[in-house]
Amino acid sequence: MNRDFEDYLLKLVSINEVELYNIIKYQLGWEDESGNKIENLNPKNRKFSNLVLSISDLFGGGLKNSYPFAAAVEILASSWYVHGDVQSGITDRFGRPSVWWKWGPAQGINTGDGLHALARLSLLKNENLSDSNLLKALLVFDNSYLTLCEGENLDINYQESPLVKIDQLIEMIKKRSGSIYGCCLQLAHLSINDTDSNYKLLKNLNEIGILSGLLAELKEQNSILYEKNLEPEIFHRFASKKKNIFISFVLELSDPSIKRKIGEIYLKRVLEEPDLDVIKQTIAENKNYIDFYNNLINKYSSQIDKLIDNQNFNSEISKNLKILLKDET
Repeated sequence: MNRDFEDYLLKLVSINEVELYNIIKYQLGWEDESGNKIENLNPKNRKFSNLVLSISDLFGGGLKNSYPFAAAVEILASSWYVHGDVQSGITDRFGRPSVWWKWGPAQGINTGDGLHALARLSLLKNENLSDSNLLKALLVFDNSYLTLCEGENLDINYQESPLVKIDQLIEMIKKRSGSIYGCCLQLAHLSINDTDSNYKLLKNLNEIGILSGLLAELKEQNSILYEKNLEPEIFHRFASKKKNIFISFVLELSDPSIKRKIGEIYLKRVLEEPDLDVIKQTIAENKNYIDFYNNLINKYSSQIDKLIDNQNFNSEISKNLKILLKDET
């Protein structure tokens, strides 16, 4: 955990004594349910800011120059989590009550809005950046969040759909999860104040990030079949019938008998633990699914490597960027 960055982030959200900022400190992991300080933060609370900081450092930028952008994307992710928890009725986030469950849906929505405003303000605090790159950063940020919202729209619509094809699911994940990874890579490069980042490079970095986010989401969805103790927010996505890669595979490509068996489960209003057990028994050891999933992961991993190789990075940056993104997914 980067203590210097934590101090920067905490100062950024400590505006005054209004309760909103106490709720934000809770969401960002600094305080427990009683308002007491937490010393050891959950690493998942900083996944996106760590990605921005690491990639900016890899590109040769000073870490502190990237703090405003790293803070912006981390706060944006928290806004997404808070709003998403309200939308989906998720009562636990990172192993403790979600904001709306503790303070109510109205405060949850307001906190998510406040976090989004703070994220944009953080972008503007990068005083070392050229006006050109700052404008690009704002465009990247807003376009990424708008794309994320498009993905959320699809995710919600697909919830009660009897069949979501694999291509539809992939496109939804790219928008929903991939967009924020794409935002991270672009902001990391824009944080280098002596570089005039061109739109073609930013477009390619966005695509690399989108594919990285896709891989991360596919792996998380697949873990539902094999993990014994799922995190509450992951199990809730399953229980609420949010679509995932193994269900799309079953309903589109599997044998009729398996389609029927799993399809009958998904006719239920809410899924429960025994339903997951049946699905695990049916799919987890299915060779056709395992081969399909592995081929899918290899396909998108190869696309990421090819995109990185096609950029004008030196060999050391290319190698380390591949390693870094594989670690993040």
